[in-house]
Parts: sequence; structure tokens; C-alpha cells
Amino acid sequence: TNQLATRSNQLQTNTNMTADKDFTFEPVPSNPPIVEAVPTPDFTTSSNEDENPSDTAILVGCGLAGWVVGGPFLALLTALGGNWAKKKQGPFGESTRAVGRITAAAGKKAKDEKLLHKMKTSV
Repeated sequence: TNQLATRSNQLQTNTNMTADKDFTFEPVPSNPPIVEAVPTPDFTTSSNEDENPSDTAILVGCGLAGWVVGGPFLALLTALGGNWAKKKQGPFGESTRAVGRITAAAGKKAKDEKLLHKMKTSV
């Protein structure tokens, strides 16, 4: 019990804090970096490629979305459904082509960054 009383006194001493000093805050001089705006490059592509992404991009994009939502069976179903819907007009066709364009852009970026090579070297 003597150790417990000593420990209790130590806790009390550590928690009793007083403000004996007067602290002030002063601004610190700094030289912020000057950033110049650079125009972004024009990413215009041909309208034919933009409107009709490749079959592979549509199959992979729709299949991946189906896999995330419902596993392998839904992946197969959404990939085949995307292949069917790519030629249709309306919201199904538009969304399928949009998924294909996104997948094609991601694949192109991965190829430009040599992502597969980087993954192989890291393993």
C-alpha cells in the first residue's frame, strides 16, 4: 500500500501544472514559393476512338465492375452484357461505352508508366 500511495502522489504532482511563463506568438518570416500556372496539354483524340472503345476494354471494364460487385459469376454476366450493350443506343449503351473509355485510358496510362514492369521488379 505504501507503493500505491507513492504512485498516487507522483500522479498528483505530474498533473498539477502552472503557467509561470508568459508565451507570445510571433509571425515567422517566410518566402512562399512563387508558382506559375502552366497550361495543360490538349488531350484531344479522334472522335472515332472516343466514341467506340475496343471490345477488350469494354469486356475488361464491365467484367471488373461485375467482379467487384458480385464475384465471378456476375463478372462473366456483366462482361457479356457489356459486349451486347455496346452497340445499343440509350443509357445502357452510353454507360457501357463510358466504362470502355475509362478502362482504355487506364490501360494506356499503365502502359505509359510501365506498371507491369514495375510490379515484376518489385516482386
